[in-house]
Amino acid sequence: METLWGGDLSAQLSANQEKNNSMVESYISYYLRQPLVCSAVFVTPIPIILILYRRAYLDPSFKLLLIFLVLKFIIDLVMLHYAAIRGNTVLLYNISLPLRYIPLSGMYYFKFQNRLFKKAILYLIAFFLLFTIWDVININPNLLTFHDHRMVAYSTTIESFLMIFWILYYFFETIRSLKIPNLLTFPFFWVCSGLLLFYASFAFIAPILTYAIVWKNPLDLGILIYLPYIFEIIASVLFCVGISFFSSGHHAKQ
Repeated sequence: METLWGGDLSAQLSANQEKNNSMVESYISYYLRQPLVCSAVFVTPIPIILILYRRAYLDPSFKLLLIFLVLKFIIDLVMLHYAAIRGNTVLLYNISLPLRYIPLSGMYYFKFQNRLFKKAILYLIAFFLLFTIWDVININPNLLTFHDHRMVAYSTTIESFLMIFWILYYFFETIRSLKIPNLLTFPFFWVCSGLLLFYASFAFIAPILTYAIVWKNPLDLGILIYLPYIFEIIASVLFCVGISFFSSGHHAKQ
């Protein structure tokens, strides 16, 4: 059967089928090579589903957490696709930095009582966005050379220390106010605990990632390269624990 473009339809269908089979084989092969990396991606929908099921999005901080998780899952899937076909995913990672920091730091805007710190969050969001753009341009003079795109040099470290500071200050303010009788049953405590573990591990390894994650002659970090994925999975589990304690009528008021 001839198509309008003069090609053989059956041949095209066969070629498409072979291409699809090849892609599936690439995905399976990558999963078998990197099960921990893939698991960190596919664990993300669990807290998303729980937030929707428990209606935790009624709390503005959990709504921002939901936005972050959805964006993260979409970007992770795209990165997983390019990783499976041996493409460079660093550009996507650089783009994901502000998309991660803005909603996560924004959660604390609704939790802090101190107006000065609430304003600081907004100012630092603008600063971090501009700094990340500069960092990307500075480390990649030829932005259009996507194949050799390099990871930002400083933004990940700055993000980690900023988030650790917001989390620790939230703990300080929460303990000082004595408004929460039991932290272990308070949903946002578990979210903060998960983020603290994740960013503490990231702050440790981020300064050398820019030299390790390169297309040519990457630096072999051994098990260290998997630390962020391990704590990412742990953070998702702690998110789920916190969401399971969520009661929309009670916690949304705190």
